[in-house]
Amino acid sequence: MIENFLFIGLPYIALFLMIGGILYRLFSGFMGSYRGRWDLSARGDFLWSTRSTGFFGRTSIGAASLNIHWGMILLLIAHIVGFVGGAYNMTALVDFFRWVGMFGGILFLYGLGLALWRRLTIPQLKAMSTFEDYAILVLLIIVTVFGLYQSAVKLVFGVSYSVGPWLGSLLTLQPDANYIKGIPLVNKLHVIFALLFFAYFPFTKLVHAVTFPINYLWRPYINLRRMEALKR
Repeated sequence: MIENFLFIGLPYIALFLMIGGILYRLFSGFMGSYRGRWDLSARGDFLWSTRSTGFFGRTSIGAASLNIHWGMILLLIAHIVGFVGGAYNMTALVDFFRWVGMFGGILFLYGLGLALWRRLTIPQLKAMSTFEDYAILVLLIIVTVFGLYQSAVKLVFGVSYSVGPWLGSLLTLQPDANYIKGIPLVNKLHVIFALLFFAYFPFTKLVHAVTFPINYLWRPYINLRRMEALKR
């Protein structure tokens, strides 16, 4: 019963919250105006902001940000390819997922760890950090550790052949948890915590990932000046 909820009920709940939460946060801002007009990419209440921390600890922000973003991109590509390969029994795609996913996971975990270290050790950054900032990092670290442990430590591969068909059954609205019940516990925990992250995603600052600042294409240039030039 509990596994049916975790691998049938929870995925649909997470999907509903993720899509519904994004749409709510997007359209709930329409009634307010920003500088006299509707603006999808720069909401007047700034709820989509990532709260930039680049002013503090500049020597470490670059490494943390680059590893997180590139790791996330590689993981996204690898997981999509791996799911397709597992669903259609395509070994080459599963192998691609194995190596690219492992490399992306290592980059991502390093970036997350560095980002958490920054928030814990830089006084100014620690003062401006919220519960959400820590919760996101800790949750993503848990998801990544479970994913890497099975592949990089235990050297167990091929779970895509079970997860791919399970995901396919969910997408075709014919859910079957039997596909995934036999996989190792670590992989189950990886899936469960990933679903929890997807459900939490639209209510965090990470929601900026689904927006595109299209108005940047026609907005006026912003003139920047160095402080030294202003003092002359």
